[in-house]
Amino acid sequence: MSLLLNSSLVKHLQRILPIIKHKNISFKNIYPPKTIFKPNHCIPTSIRYISLLKYSTTGKSVVFGFSLLGLFGLDDDINSELKLIDTIKRGLLYLQKDDYKAFEQTLHDALKIAYDLQNFDGLTYVYDVLANGAFMKKDFVNAEKLFVTVMQRLMSKGGRENDLNILHISLKLAKIYEAQNNFSKCEIGYEYCLKHLEELYHKDPENENVLGLYSLSLDAYARYLLNQGHTKKSFVHFHKAYEICVQLNGEIFEMNVVLLNDLGTLSYIQGNVEEALNYLNKAAKIGQHLPDMENFSSVYINLGNIYLKQGLFKEAEKNCMEGMKNAKRHHYDEGRKEAAHCLEEVKSAML
Repeated sequence: MSLLLNSSLVKHLQRILPIIKHKNISFKNIYPPKTIFKPNHCIPTSIRYISLLKYSTTGKSVVFGFSLLGLFGLDDDINSELKLIDTIKRGLLYLQKDDYKAFEQTLHDALKIAYDLQNFDGLTYVYDVLANGAFMKKDFVNAEKLFVTVMQRLMSKGGRENDLNILHISLKLAKIYEAQNNFSKCEIGYEYCLKHLEELYHKDPENENVLGLYSLSLDAYARYLLNQGHTKKSFVHFHKAYEICVQLNGEIFEMNVVLLNDLGTLSYIQGNVEEALNYLNKAAKIGQHLPDMENFSSVYINLGNIYLKQGLFKEAEKNCMEGMKNAKRHHYDEGRKEAAHCLEEVKSAML
């Protein structure tokens, strides 16, 4: 059985948190593009892999925290079920405000209501929301227990190992094991997700939910591999994530800028300067169509640093200046500091 997409509850909650379609989820700031090196340093492989555990700062929209789970059987014309919907909505608003105590208390109230209703799917959904709250709070011990409970309940109702709900939870469990440095379980989780998602993709390459989860899984695994020092394998998965993301969202999309930045970073690390510049310049062109992308300045600063290392001082200065202007426009302090440092290096090199 799949709980995907068919839910009156989801219709009520969509205005608060994007739960179902990955295509509708804002990727703003989940993987902010990072500068590939600091002046006077070698280029580190320090792209942040733990960023999947974050969420968007725009309206506190959860990016990776919430699942594909929907909920059958709720009728908002029935007072008791409407009370459950309203209680969950109230809990999610507390979560948006980072008030985890109020969130957990409210969701436990929702659990009691669902239990009194004897609504199996309602209970499963509330457990899932609690699991995601713990995940966002980085309370990984409780998040793991709750996600396992949700998975067991799904399986008991006929859920298959390749159901998107199961795979989405499995991906989050893999991230939990990664954060806990349990790399053997982490590897198994990522490979399990990608194996089934690749099969689903080949069977139905236009399925938006498959595409969204496949892109997230490829990206998450790529960041894990990068953290483990497997740069070549990481590059392959970043590139595939980019291709799938373009297929789902088109070229003009924030996540594409981030992935191109990562591909440029890895290309430079591996000594492929022209390839690195191609990826970063492509990211810069796309980013020009995304005026709300807060961290976009990092792409310009990366270009500036590469041109500086190549002795192309005017190009370096031009890009660092663009990075500074972009950072100031978005009041992005880290970007301003990075751009200022880059410009200082350019000035020193030109003396």
